[in-house]
Amino acid sequence: MSPYTKLTPRRRTFGGYTQLWFASDHLLLLSNTRLSEQYKRFAFADIQAIVVTRLPSQLLLQVVMILAALAWMGLWFAVDSKFARWAIEISGGLALLWPIVDIARGPRCRCFLRTRVSGELLAPVNRMKTADQFLALLRPVIESAQGALPAEALVSIETPAEAPPQIASAPGYLPEFLFGTFLLNALLLWAASRFPETPELPGILLTTLFAESMLIVVALFRRKGSDPRVVIYVIVALALVGVGFDIVTFGGEIVRWYMTTLEKAKNGDKTITPLSFLPKGGMRLTVAYVWRAVAGVVGMAAAFYERRKK
Repeated sequence: MSPYTKLTPRRRTFGGYTQLWFASDHLLLLSNTRLSEQYKRFAFADIQAIVVTRLPSQLLLQVVMILAALAWMGLWFAVDSKFARWAIEISGGLALLWPIVDIARGPRCRCFLRTRVSGELLAPVNRMKTADQFLALLRPVIESAQGALPAEALVSIETPAEAPPQIASAPGYLPEFLFGTFLLNALLLWAASRFPETPELPGILLTTLFAESMLIVVALFRRKGSDPRVVIYVIVALALVGVGFDIVTFGGEIVRWYMTTLEKAKNGDKTITPLSFLPKGGMRLTVAYVWRAVAGVVGMAAAFYERRKK
């Protein structure tokens, strides 16, 4: 019979997995790299500290992923092919499942184990729920091996008289750069609506629109307490609605191009269908550049006012 009891589920990565096992007198960390396995043993008598650090919330990123998945699934109403509809719904459902499962697993954390001679990251302990169970199991075992700290020693530990001063830092300029990107894309989309025969514009827009989406995610994800501005981040969050509208609009044009090309191939038509994700005029393209122009102007003004006020 094995002397080990499984302590945590496997923490899987592209290169393999790690897992913690419990024995009567030590902790075993298993690291599997697909081609080999490495074992590290930590005697309970040698463990000096187990430090659990709660990581920042990923709620904004999770919300962005959910909205992006829902926007992708909204392409159901933009296509006519039954196969394309179900392909969109299945892929969107799978993309929606990841952030929902991630939220259900609870807050993330890092766990470090320290001995006299080494420090080790315990990668399998990556959620606060797992960390609580891990510490609840190990604490009595370690105290049994090392002895409990007397209550008198805890009372004698002095706490600092006052908290150390916080380091103030000026807010970054990432939101302002994002609002400038909004204005640039509004100008490019307006030019695409006025000069539809210009072949360079769709290619440029693919790059700038992708950069815009990444900047929105990064701006929301990297916002810290050192930036007290509120209005600009409300504008950035509202821009996600416009991005969702664009995904449905531009994605529908790509799907229509694909279905047209497929239909030509079935009928033996060898003519080339130009690829363009821009709708041919109409309200959809107008809305795409109008909301960016409004968000860019209002965002720049709010950023200037809030920075000057601070």
